Amino acid sequence: MAQDNHTDLVAMAETTRPAARPLRLVTTSAPGTAIDYGEFGEWYDRMRTQMLDPALAVARASLEKALSEFLSDRDLTRIRSIDGRVKSKRRTWRKIQHPRYQDLVHTVDDILGPIDDLVGLRITCINLRDIDMIQTALDALSRAPGRGLWLDPASVRDYITDPKASGYRGWHVNLGIEVDDVPVTCELQVRTLLQDSWGELTHEETYSKDGALPPLVDVLSTRMSDLLSILDDIAEDLRTELDRIDQETVVGSDDQAIDPADVLAGQAADAAAVLRGRWVSIDRPTDLSALAWGLQREFGAEISDDWFGHGSFKRFLRHAVPQGEITSGRQAYLLPMPSGHQPVVATPTSTDVGEDGLHTPDRRTAPGAAQQLHRIDPSFPLLPDSDWSALFEQLAESWRRVKPSDQTTGTVNRLTRSARDLSRAAGLTLSRRTLEYVTKAILGADEPPTIDRGGLGGQALAGAFAQQTLERMVELKILDESSSKAGARVERWITGRSHP
Repeated sequence: MAQDNHTDLVAMAETTRPAARPLRLVTTSAPGTAIDYGEFGEWYDRMRTQMLDPALAVARASLEKALSEFLSDRDLTRIRSIDGRVKSKRRTWRKIQHPRYQDLVHTVDDILGPIDDLVGLRITCINLRDIDMIQTALDALSRAPGRGLWLDPASVRDYITDPKASGYRGWHVNLGIEVDDVPVTCELQVRTLLQDSWGELTHEETYSKDGALPPLVDVLSTRMSDLLSILDDIAEDLRTELDRIDQETVVGSDDQAIDPADVLAGQAADAAAVLRGRWVSIDRPTDLSALAWGLQREFGAEISDDWFGHGSFKRFLRHAVPQGEITSGRQAYLLPMPSGHQPVVATPTSTDVGEDGLHTPDRRTAPGAAQQLHRIDPSFPLLPDSDWSALFEQLAESWRRVKPSDQTTGTVNRLTRSARDLSRAAGLTLSRRTLEYVTKAILGADEPPTIDRGGLGGQALAGAFAQQTLERMVELKILDESSSKAGARVERWITGRSHP
């Protein structure tokens, strides 16, 4: 009986086994090249010692330094790991045998150019929003080789917006570093925890890229990728709600007046001194939630129960730093000391050439005021000019369908989902986070626009968002009354309308 069962299982395996792949002869030299494995091995061992390992160490340290200089302590806790590796000898040899490199790699001296992932870095963070945060920090890197780490804007591969056929999601970009005056390219991959888990569970990097995967593996990998993507969206919803609760706890109410004569003593006086020192050191508007988090990390989470008798962090901050100016918008910020900020001036247009002599990428073609707002609030979207009109057209149709009457989370989610579905049906790619940000801003206007069945709904929404954006820039001291040209450019960028 056991033998019969074994025979049945073998027969079943034969009928379900994928078609056999044609045998591929392994030679001692890469096809289309004059390189043999022995010569390659000597080159690899020498380059790894002299160039690749040093490049990995310097690039990783430089990346950590760049992130620590740009991100707050709170933001840095959302980065779970920064890892790196040098591609192994066998995997490098295998890669240069790929047909795509036959016309590019003829001798070992050609390998460093086309093979751009010999040195690899990987950042793993918690949420999708954290990838935006990291992108914003990397925007500060140079675009041209020189001292320190630089970024190649033409190398961006966004597999989050456009996943690979295998289901892989992540954001890639090439960074560069010099070792003994020789530039070495390092591929950086940024993933959420769930995206990274998919890669670990599927062993995606170990599959042969030359042949098709067995159908069942392909189907299961894609299904798991889609499910984890949904979980990433749910995690984003969870973070948004926790941030909302956190913001309410931090801001509280200003109904009760603060008596300047009240003396802060003991731990409260110590905490107030920390806040005053922080205020003196900041060079841009700082989110109150980030300041509150830093204080809790220093003195313990229990101080948030009543904030030293003040009820909210905002009230304690007003008492601790009475000269500080706090914005009154839906997200409160502490502004730097008056000498610590200056209104922005007009910046090059999207066709101008940057200081490094290179054309700037889409993320950097936004007006200077918009870029400054994005550095303060990384969730503020920096879109190419042409994408704004498409966004507002889809959002206007969503507005007509949902007919929003309030500003609740449920209303925002319905509008966002509807607009995202419409954009996908139209072959467009509009991220949920961008749609959510714009929707919240428009709903938060004193008089949100009413969208009817006419064809001007997109323009009405664009005008409302532009107005909200300009008001926020003034509140954050990015613009002032003398910045009319910079403000006009922001409005043109968002609405697409010309100005005299």
